[in-house]
Amino acid sequence: MTDSKFSMNVLLLIVIIVSAFIFFFTVTLVDIAYNPAYNEFYPIEGTEYCVRYSSLDPSGIYKGSRAAGVLKLKGTYGYDWGAAVVGDQLYLNEYVTTEMGYMLCNLVRVDLNTFEKEVLYRDTILRGRCASGELVCISGFIMPSNYPETNPTCRLYAMSAGDMDPTGRGGTVMFIDGADGETVYSVWDGDAASDSFDGRYLGRTLEEVRG
Repeated sequence: MTDSKFSMNVLLLIVIIVSAFIFFFTVTLVDIAYNPAYNEFYPIEGTEYCVRYSSLDPSGIYKGSRAAGVLKLKGTYGYDWGAAVVGDQLYLNEYVTTEMGYMLCNLVRVDLNTFEKEVLYRDTILRGRCASGELVCISGFIMPSNYPETNPTCRLYAMSAGDMDPTGRGGTVMFIDGADGETVYSVWDGDAASDSFDGRYLGRTLEEVRG
């Protein structure tokens, strides 16, 4: 009887150990499947600089080729229409996450000689250049990733900020002189998030927009 109980306890112990191993192995596989390694490079306007997103090395602004790029400024930045080089100044979007989980975007300027970063406008996203060369941004804009149309806490945040459209549709369209970072013209647009933005602003000169 004693041997039978001992054998049953050993069997139960083996079953528990095997089950724990299978559970750990399954959870590990699922975690790997949902968190794949990534390493992406996005050149900035044909320059030697690029924005890199990586789970292997720090994300940020790199100088040089994909294989031999050197990290110059750590952070999460935009690329393509979210970055522009004017002389020795780099303008780009910097994405930050608040303690409440909101994704915000600030327009920053980076000195390409010293790589010192300056926040020019908060809650502002760079959209590109207009036909006459000015940088075009939307200020007071809520990132779509915050789901402003269905997220009531996001709307509360927008109202507390004071200058943000809680619907996530509108914003102040700003035209910035890249030489000094100064705003030369701005206009409120209640439909700034629409697909027609490029045609209304980026495809026209500043004078055409003013007119």
